Order: sequence, then structure tokens, then C-alpha cells
Amino acid sequence: MSNKYYNYSFFLENINKKYANINSQKSNSTTDIDEINKNYDLYNSFYNSNKIFHYNLNLPGKNAENVNNPNNTPEETVDPKNEDVDKYKAGTYACCMNYSSTLSLFEPAPVNNATSETKKRKKPDLKIIIPPSPPVIKKKVSIKTKINCLTDLLDLIEKYPLQDDIEYDINMTSLNKIKTELVDLNRMIGMKELKENVVDQLLYYIQDLSKNSNDYMHTVIYGPPGTGKTEIARIIGKIFANLGILKKGGFKKVTRSDLVAGYLGQTAIKTKEVIEECLGGVLFIDEAYSLGNNEKRDSFSKECIDTLCESLSNYKDQLMVIIAGYEEELKECFFTYNQGLESRFTWRFKIDNYKHNDLFHIFTKKIKDSGWTYDDKNEKISAEWFERKMPYFKFYGRDVENMLSKIKVCHSRRVFGDPDSEKTKITFEDLEKGFEMFLKNDEVKNRKNSQELNKMLMNLYV
Repeated sequence: MSNKYYNYSFFLENINKKYANINSQKSNSTTDIDEINKNYDLYNSFYNSNKIFHYNLNLPGKNAENVNNPNNTPEETVDPKNEDVDKYKAGTYACCMNYSSTLSLFEPAPVNNATSETKKRKKPDLKIIIPPSPPVIKKKVSIKTKINCLTDLLDLIEKYPLQDDIEYDINMTSLNKIKTELVDLNRMIGMKELKENVVDQLLYYIQDLSKNSNDYMHTVIYGPPGTGKTEIARIIGKIFANLGILKKGGFKKVTRSDLVAGYLGQTAIKTKEVIEECLGGVLFIDEAYSLGNNEKRDSFSKECIDTLCESLSNYKDQLMVIIAGYEEELKECFFTYNQGLESRFTWRFKIDNYKHNDLFHIFTKKIKDSGWTYDDKNEKISAEWFERKMPYFKFYGRDVENMLSKIKVCHSRRVFGDPDSEKTKITFEDLEKGFEMFLKNDEVKNRKNSQELNKMLMNLYV
């Protein structure tokens, strides 16, 4: 059973206005006269409160209570001689339930237009007890399938859509809630091992195997810059939020400067404030190894990491901390600062270095995502082009994005004055010119020489 409260006096007030309005339409309107007559007949029946009883549904028991009048004595708005005021009101309401256009008559008039007398009567004076709806008999469907990758999960969602009359033995509701994030993750280039590990994590939480456990949600993403670690962290955060595990679903990316203060003693306060701001969501610390150093002599870093470590346990059910960076640096400059850190980051994902094929797919994907196209009528771009230029893309996807920006600048010069149909179509000429502009950065230009020098030095020790 559930209760709904309504103001019966507003019903009487509103029915008068509605009746007058329909009368006016009946006299002046040129619209559908049949529809007006239908409304007129309906509201005319409600208009005379002395005749309302023929709509009484004879509901069993006491279906309504006078909230302001526990003794159930008649009110001024109803004929004082009526011995069953509450049943009278309940019958009126029950009738209105059969006509959706009349149910709103029980709702209060707009407050900004209300008179002082109307505001006095704003408090509900009628409680309707709504009986529970009959249970829906659901067909039980058993899903027997193996899940090995993200594509399998997405196929499962397509094959078994949510239906009111079907109950699956797999939590398809949760899977549907994270469909968008699964698609976004699956569209990311490469990362086969990481995607498979995310599937394992999802299967664990979707089946409620984490219920009543003391598991941590904190996660490490290993990988060099430019490999999509921030995007992965955002997707994971959205997944946990949509599953209802993280209640707020916020995402905050921070670096050392956001956590470490300029004076000893203030770092703990600053770090704690950031952590409390992120409760219910994700705190993402990119290049977390920058919080420490090899010598471990930084008191500010120690204070920050110790505060973070304590919060990892205190807020384990309200907070997901994701750290990212090179694997070796994180081990040497982060985890060694506090012995309890490593055991609190139970989920580890690793992004391998991109190959030239990956960079080619990232490049074409970014062109498409920006609403541009590639015109390869004269000369076709291929993965082999990136293979030849690979030493210059030290930061992988980040460098591809920077080069694409240069390509668009060069393209704008080439198509100046051309028809609109030729614009936003990147050619091989645009690619070569954009790459030349990309190399004007001395740091980028020297990457190939630095890489060759490092190889020579390594060979000296072999």
C-alpha cells in the first residue's frame, strides 16, 4: 500500500474554472466540436458536487482519511449533511483516475498566482490509499555463454534486450547501464590485455560477488604518456558510477601541485581536502611518481603519500583512487614511500607501447571524430608512413593529435578560396606539410637522433 495526499478544496476551485473555460469554448471555438462536447459532458458531471455520488465506486473499507480532521466531521467545502465526506472525496478521486485530464484538478494552483486564501488551503486535506499493483509474472530466461572480451559483452546486450516480462539470470540491467562506456572502451585503439582485465573486473562486480567484501576499488594504470591513460580512467569511473558503486560519479584529475603545499604540515590538510572533495567519485593522479623521489628525502611527499594511504582505507567504499605512470617509476618513487600502499591498489592495468599500426588507426580515428575526412585519390596514407616516422612519436597518441592540429593549419592555407566541398578533406600533401611543421619543435626534431644515440650506448654495455 502507498499513500498519496491531495487537496480536495483545490478540486472544487479548479473544477469551477475548468467548467467556465469549457463553456466559453463551447460558445466561441471553431475547433473540433466533438472533442469540446466530450470535455463538456465530463466536467459538467463533476461540476455539481451534489450529483457526484453516482461516480462513487463503493470502494471497500476506509479508502480515505481526513488528514486535518481525525474525527471525520464534514468540512465547509462539502455539504455538512453528508455523512460520508471521506468516501465522497475518495470516489471523486477514483473517478478522476479514469480520466487523466481531470486528475490534475487535485493539484494546487500555481503559487505565484495564488491568493492569500489559496495559500492557506495549500496543506493537503485528503489522503488516498492506493492498493498495490498486481505483480507482473515474468518469464525466466537463462543465459549460458562464455565472456572473453568486451565484444562478447556488447553482443550479449544486443541479444538480450531489457523487457518488463522477462527476468534474466544475469544482471542485464547493470550491463545496459554501462553500454555506452563499454562501446567507448572497445573503440580505443589496441590495449587488448587491458580490455580483457577490465572485463574480469566487470564480471566480478556485475554478479555482486563484491557484496559484503572488503575489496578496494583503487586502481593502477601503467603506461607511458600519450597512451590514453586519462581516458581509460574516466571510462572506469563512469562504469562504477553507472553501476551505483560510486554514488556521485565525479572525476578529478590532479598532479603534485594540487596535493603538496609549500609548508610542512599544510600538505596533509591540502591532500585531505582534495580527497574529501572526491568522495563518491574518482581521484585520478597522473604521473603519481612525481609525488616522491628515489632518495625519499622529501618530507612534503611523505606527508602527502601517508595522508593518501590512510584515506584509501578510511573511504574504501566511497572513493576510487586511480594512479597512472611508468611502472618502474611508480614502484621506486611512489609505492616505496609507504609499505601499505601497494596492497591497497588491487586492480592493475597495463598499456603496452603503441606500434606504428596503432598510430595509423589513432590518426584515422581522430580525423573521423573531428568531422574531417581523408582524400587519398592521389597518394594514400598507410601504416608504413608511420613506421618510417615512428621515432618522432615519443608520446604516441598525444603526438598524433599535435601533428593533426598542424595538418589542419596547413590545410587551411591550401584550400583558401576553394569551394566548401574541398574543405575539411585532408590530403597527403597536407600530411607532409603538417609533419614538417610538427618537426619545427626542436625537442621533437631531435628525438630520432636521441633514440639512435641511446641504442649505441646500450650496445656498448652488451
